[in-house]
Amino acid sequence: MEDELKLMYQLKVEGLCCSSIIIELGLRLRGENNEQFVKAARALCNGMHSGLACGALTGAVCMLALFDERNTEMTKEMVDWFQHELCEKYGSANCVDITRCDPYEKAVKCPEIMRATYIRAKEMLTEFGYLEPME
Repeated sequence: MEDELKLMYQLKVEGLCCSSIIIELGLRLRGENNEQFVKAARALCNGMHSGLACGALTGAVCMLALFDERNTEMTKEMVDWFQHELCEKYGSANCVDITRCDPYEKAVKCPEIMRATYIRAKEMLTEFGYLEPME
């Protein structure tokens, strides 16, 4: 997991944003590469560039769909988890409310949210049988 977190940071340095980073990591879990999808996922960043739904959440939902687009239970579970765990901590699922349009808040909170959301998505993929349990 530590290597994936370092990769998450490296992808951010390379210019990817929250949703595109999580989707890129999901593609790598599948052993796939889809640069166009990762680029398109940038439209989800910064709350779809409108401050709405957090890009880590929308990216994670897309990541789960990479494994089974028909498994709506995983999507519901991810949204429920985000609402109960992260909305409680950060006050909202909306980017603008979480970051308050403050670059410092974004620099501190977004990596934490991306990390927690990606870890939860991987746990769910294991629980639902799409990934082998980690040692």
